[in-house]
Amino acid sequence: MHDNHTRLTRHYHTITRRDTAQVTGTADDENGEDSMTLGTAPRHGVLRSRNRLIGVVAISCTALALSACSNGSSDKGEAKPSASDAPTKPVAPSTSSDPDESAKKEVLAVYNHFRAEQAKAYANGTIDGTKVQKYATAEAFGTVKVDLMSLQKAGNVGKGAPVTHARVEDVKVNLTAKIPKATIKDCLDVSNWTVVNRKTGKTLPSPKGQLKRYVNDVSLEKWGKQWLVLTDTARSRAC
Repeated sequence: MHDNHTRLTRHYHTITRRDTAQVTGTADDENGEDSMTLGTAPRHGVLRSRNRLIGVVAISCTALALSACSNGSSDKGEAKPSASDAPTKPVAPSTSSDPDESAKKEVLAVYNHFRAEQAKAYANGTIDGTKVQKYATAEAFGTVKVDLMSLQKAGNVGKGAPVTHARVEDVKVNLTAKIPKATIKDCLDVSNWTVVNRKTGKTLPSPKGQLKRYVNDVSLEKWGKQWLVLTDTARSRAC
């Protein structure tokens, strides 16, 4: 499997590596930021976490009011209705200032589903019975499979789930590209996502100094009518 596909979660692999004797390091990504990756020799002792559910931001609606006045008298002696008495025209519903908002909501929903299915797969110790492949492909899907192999080998499973804090405004989309693309910058909280021994049920302690909340970058593409998570990159920055 490609090196990118061997990137494991900081939260899971840093614990599992003690059982599997894998060594980790850090590497700079193409944007010059430190991403936590699995390496062949220790460098800074920072691991890459690839494990990243969020709530969708509610959109408030503007209430429309329609008022009308009429003068029912036809007597010549009565004054004609003034301009201010004329029926008012209905106010057009307000539209979003962001024409891509609908697409951003779709992207956010897919990311949310991906996180839920990912946590389910780690808790079960298998991808079977989950919908991970419905929401992820390429590197992101490969990473989940590698993480599961590592957990299985160590006799561990996941417990709990990560909490995401991404909002619609954290999503960027490019709908004019030949293949529509999107990115999400999230602050992922893994403080309640732990690793337990399958037989004993005992929770394995997290490495000292491990980040519990960190910046996480996600990229997606729209294949046909479905958005799919392609990459899931943890940054060595707290948030």
